[in-house]
Amino acid sequence: MTLSRRPSKLWIRIAITMLAVAGVGIAAMIGLIWFALEGFASCRNVILSSTLSPDGTKAVLVFRQECSATVPDSTYASIVPMDRTFSRDRSHAFLGFAGHAEILPSWRGSNVVEIAMMPGIEGGFIRHDEKVGSIRIDYK
Repeated sequence: MTLSRRPSKLWIRIAITMLAVAGVGIAAMIGLIWFALEGFASCRNVILSSTLSPDGTKAVLVFRQECSATVPDSTYASIVPMDRTFSRDRSHAFLGFAGHAEILPSWRGSNVVEIAMMPGIEGGFIRHDEKVGSIRIDYK
């Protein structure tokens, strides 16, 4: 005669509870790690200047992208319609410089932007477009 010993219902409930607690703990740890890495890798855009076009419909925005300590800052210029808020995803930069640079835009009419630039010591051009739609960019 064989006696089989079945675990009691109490032990099954304790095992399920322990597995659930361990699962919640692991999920919480993964969430905290993801949150920390997301904050570490995030960037923010700081608008440095805005130069309105003569017809008042658009502006040249100069902004700096600041990221974590492991990624150097970059300076950009973008043409933005005045009827929308600035979004780097919508208003792509026509000028990008790795590092700090002083970018001085001025409009010559409504379709020509003149850019004077004093780059910092470090860095170099990321982007250097000659046109944005029908607007010509003149670099000085």
